[in-house]
Amino acid sequence: MQMKRDDMVARAELFDKFALKDQKNYYASAIAKHRAAARQVNRLRASLSLATGIAAALAGLIVQASFVNGATCAVADAPASCDWLNLLVGTLSILAILLPALGAALSTLADLYQWDRLIAIYETAKLNMEEADALSPLEAMSDLTYRASMRAFAEGALQVMSDETAQWGQSIRTPRQLASYVAEEQRRVEELKSRFAGGVIDQSQRLKPDDDDPPPAANG
Repeated sequence: MQMKRDDMVARAELFDKFALKDQKNYYASAIAKHRAAARQVNRLRASLSLATGIAAALAGLIVQASFVNGATCAVADAPASCDWLNLLVGTLSILAILLPALGAALSTLADLYQWDRLIAIYETAKLNMEEADALSPLEAMSDLTYRASMRAFAEGALQVMSDETAQWGQSIRTPRQLASYVAEEQRRVEELKSRFAGGVIDQSQRLKPDDDDPPPAANG
């Protein structure tokens, strides 16, 4: 039994509001969350790289200015300030070694959570969800086209959600186009027309009475 137009409109509006739009909001939220995490880690890695370069350059500059042959701290009667410079050079050298290790740890963290990959997954899913949304039915469509468009709209959105959930977005497929659904609906209509051609229903298609039903009463 075919659905009436009002029923189809109500179902399409419910699916659009509580399924498609809700899923699109989830994808947008997930993209923003993972992008913020990736941006924060990348910023920390860049800061550590910059600090490593500054520490190494400053240590080299102090050594070149104060500890090479003939410099202030290279003589036997070096002033007391050279002890502080020596400690500073040692500290900067340690930082130049430790900071790259911290940067490598952050790189491992990024590889573990794969924020960039998750962003690509959800962006692809969101894009395909937009394509499914473009197949949503319009009021100006005929009943047959509206029914086909509603199927394309719903099945396309569910297909994107299923692929993203089951396969983690590795092979998210683009929804089928509306023309294929229209052709399928037309084929169904033609089958119904051929089945009920001439207004005569095939006896094999009629409902048979249950075996438990009592036989009809005899006349008289």
